This record gives sequence, structure tokens and C-alpha cells, in this order.
Amino acid sequence: MSEEHQDLLESSVLSGFRLMRAEVFNWGTFHQRIWSLDLRGRNALLTGDIGSGKSTLVDAITTLLVPAHRIAYNKAAGAEAKERSLRSYVSGYYKSERNEEGHLARPVALRTTQHYSVISGVFHNYSQAKR
Repeated sequence: MSEEHQDLLESSVLSGFRLMRAEVFNWGTFHQRIWSLDLRGRNALLTGDIGSGKSTLVDAITTLLVPAHRIAYNKAAGAEAKERSLRSYVSGYYKSERNEEGHLARPVALRTTQHYSVISGVFHNYSQAKR
């Protein structure tokens, strides 16, 4: 195969802006360590049990790409609107507890305001790389 043909084949496989790597720290229930997803610009399929964090990772990447006022969190899981929010992810809400009367439910968080959350994404523009 000629070098020109190889370049054409590679450019058609990976083009445009591609996610190379994503990392989360203290995001949702991903707590107290850096969790990484190494995509290398390729497509990926997230699989796992219910509650394993698939939608949480999708929402982290969505947070990097979509303006805050337009994000509908947990849509990947088909959840109702307002079930999750930026605050719930940063705080690490993981369950609700009812008060002693059993009426009001309040979320239980993994983190306090003394903690911080980080979402990092590394992108590469393959369209520019071939020019």
C-alpha cells in the first residue's frame, strides 16, 4: 500500500476532534482517587452493571462539552429531569435518608464543601494533524 493511500485510510478512520483521555476525581461516586478512561481517539462501548457508573462518566464528559444551562444529566440512563445535577455530582450524593417522621428525604453526600471535583478531557484534532 502506498504512503498516500495509507494516509487517506488513516484520515478517514479518525477525523475531527477526538477524545483521547478522560479523567474524573471526586465526581459522583467516583471518590478520592483519579479514575481514567483511555480512549486514544477511538470509539468505545461502556458496559457494566446497573449502578456501576456508566451514566456518571457520560455526564462528566457532557459537562466538558455542553454549556451548564443546557445539560440534562443522566439522560443516558433515561432518568427523569432533575434527578441529578452538577451539585449532586460534585457532592457525591449516593442515597437519600428520611427524617424521623419518615417524610422529608435528604441526600447523603460523600463529600463536603471542603472537597473539590475535577473533570479532565484531552482532545486531539485529527483533521488538523494531516494538513
